[in-house]
Order: sequence, then C-alpha cells, then structure tokens
Amino acid sequence: MIITSCSAKGDPNKMQFNSNQELSEAERNAALKEIEPERIQAMNTMGLNILQQMGTKDKTDGNNLLISPYSIAAAIGMAYNGSVGETRREMAEVMGWSGLEMEQVNASQAALQQLLTHPGKGIQIGIANSMWMKDGIPVEETYQTTVQQTYEAEIRTLNGQPAQAKEEINQWVKQHTEGMIPNLMQEPPEKEALMILVNAIAFDGNWMDEFDPEYTTDEEFKLVNGKDLSVRMMHQTKQFQYSEKEDWQAVRLPYGDGQMHLLVVLPREGRALDEIQQQLLDDHERLDTGSEYRLVELSLPRFRAEYGINLKETLQQMGMKKAFDPYAADFNKMIPSGPNWQAYIGQIQHRAVMEVNEQGTVAAASTMVGMAAGSAPPTDPVKMEVNRPFMMAVVDKDTGAWVFAGSIYHPDPLEKN
Repeated sequence: MIITSCSAKGDPNKMQFNSNQELSEAERNAALKEIEPERIQAMNTMGLNILQQMGTKDKTDGNNLLISPYSIAAAIGMAYNGSVGETRREMAEVMGWSGLEMEQVNASQAALQQLLTHPGKGIQIGIANSMWMKDGIPVEETYQTTVQQTYEAEIRTLNGQPAQAKEEINQWVKQHTEGMIPNLMQEPPEKEALMILVNAIAFDGNWMDEFDPEYTTDEEFKLVNGKDLSVRMMHQTKQFQYSEKEDWQAVRLPYGDGQMHLLVVLPREGRALDEIQQQLLDDHERLDTGSEYRLVELSLPRFRAEYGINLKETLQQMGMKKAFDPYAADFNKMIPSGPNWQAYIGQIQHRAVMEVNEQGTVAAASTMVGMAAGSAPPTDPVKMEVNRPFMMAVVDKDTGAWVFAGSIYHPDPLEKN
C-alpha cells in the first residue's frame, strides 16, 4: 500500500479537490465538534517525535528536515482501517488513537479534511486520495467502502508491470501536488505489492501582510558547524502573535484572513534546536503560554527546503513494529490472508517540499506507505532575527493541526523570480 500526502502552490483551475464555497459557521462548528484536541495534539507530537528521530541522524550534515504530520496521519489512517489485534494496538499507540473506536478516528479524519479544504480567503488547499488494487486481490468490501466514504478515495487498478505502476502513481502524485512532487516513487513497487494507498494535499498560502521585496537583503545565516551561509533575508515590522521563554522565541505569521499561519520557533543563541523540540514534547502548551500580540521586528530568510525519507525504521523505533512484519502483521480487515499472501506494510516513503518568500508559502509533501504481500500590545518592538537553525510549522488555527513541520538547518535559496 502506498499513501501520499502533498502540499503545493496550485493553479486554482487545477485544484479540483478544493471547494470554492466556504463553510458556514454552523458547518465549521459541527466539524470542530468531531475533532478532539487530544487527537490533534497526538498528531503534532507524532510529527515532533519524527523530526527528533530524523534530526539525530541528519542535522550534522546540515540537511533540512521537512514532513507533513497531517499527511502521515492520513496515510496511516487508511491502513489503520484494515488492521486487527496487536497490529492495530501498536498503530493506535504511536498515532494517539488508543481508546478510540474506529468510527471516532474516521469521523475526526473526515472532519479535519473538511476544515482544511475550506481554509478561508488567501489560502487554497486541495486534498485527494486514491486506492490502487492489484487485480484478483479480495479486498474487503467494508474496508473499500470506508476508504471511499471517509477519505473520498478514487479506486484505481494497480498496473501489473512494476515500472508502469511506478510511472502511473508518480504521474497521479505530480498532478495532485501541482508538479512539486514529480517522483515520489524512486523505485518500482515490488511484484508482491497488493495495494497502494495515496493521499495528496496541495497548499498555496499568501501572507496576510506580505514582505516588501525592496527590504530583502543579503545577510549571514549561522550553520550548525559554525560556518556562515549567505541568504536572502526578508524584513518586516508588524503586529504578530508572539511568545518567548528563556530558551526560545516564537512568532506566528498569518495567511489569508488568518485561518492558518506559519509558526516559527527560534532557539536563543547557544541553544540547540533539538533541546527546544524536547521542551515542546515535554509540555505542548509551552508555546502558547504567555502568547500575545506584539510589535515584532522580524528578519526571516526566504528559502526552499526539500526532504525525503523512508519512515519505516523511525516508526518501528516509536513502537509500530508488527505492521511491518510479514509474518506477524494482521490486516485482515483490509485483505484477508490467502494461501499465497499475507498483507503487511513494506515501506512508508515520505517526501516534502516547501518554499517561503515575500508573498507567502508554497509547499508539497508526499507520504508513501508501501504494503507488500489577548491584551493590548506593548508599543516597544521585540527583535527576532531568524539567522540560525529554526523550527517551523504550517498550522490550522481552529484545530491547531500541523499540516507541515520542519527543522531548517540550511535555508536553500529560491530560484530568482
């Protein structure tokens, strides 16, 4: 099974999964009632845990780390519907779904998808799902119906020729990420592949207050190894939601009419990014404690970040073990075990792309799960110079869901417009 989730700058004429009709207040409130804050926090925490796991391996190389917690949750959610027994228990524990009925998980996922695809003015999001099935595999009808109804998934036939299957899936992902993820699958699926599940999300957000390009200048960004990198630094002094502690500063830059924002967390000089992430894992309310609108003199690099990883090992370390075991995995609610097969997760590929510039943010992320057999603001401005490694997240305001999250160690330059 392959699941992808992507976010990208999109052509509104191509974003067929994004409704132009906004939700009414009653519809929005009804959707919010289906989403428990604890589930959103579990998703965000899962994202932070993955960033930390990846960071211990890659930060010394200066690689940017970028994922979509929402994408990963949606991808695994489709597989979770087919799981049974100990396989389901482990998946639930890692994803924060323990103690919930499957109907609750699905209702929450469907409500979050509804809210994200109606993000307000200045933001466009399109979400698409598909299920690619090998001919002759007896997929449970109840499972197929659930994936179609909850995730609005398209049903596709998985090409029996691995090379052709790779091409068809990559084209599907490319189309639904506005071309930002052209090659999710680096290798053809194994011949034993029974099913591929794909989730794609396309995102295009314009700042509520754009940065003036005339004030963008060449400045130095300090890398982990102590060297300096020349970056294009954007500047803006505006009222932003801001919080700080002894070890870090955090600011939220709103998109559109404010229904989503970019959260930027900057460690103080001498503090490491993984230390700050551990603080947030220990106390997820820390970011919002004392948060208020302040006049912020902000310096933020314009950059492009791209990252790809097989999440199998990371999720195994987090406790999701049986799902990947070809002999112990139990996905009988998806594909009943037969004489020649037993379904298990062979791999989970994730790829994310993000660009931040004076106008806003464009991003794309793709996850592939391979299944084989406040108060008046003070007047004095606070200075926040994002000139060293930082964490960021694209956040849905109403739910607090992290659509994207990343650790930026090396702001790669954007192509000149």
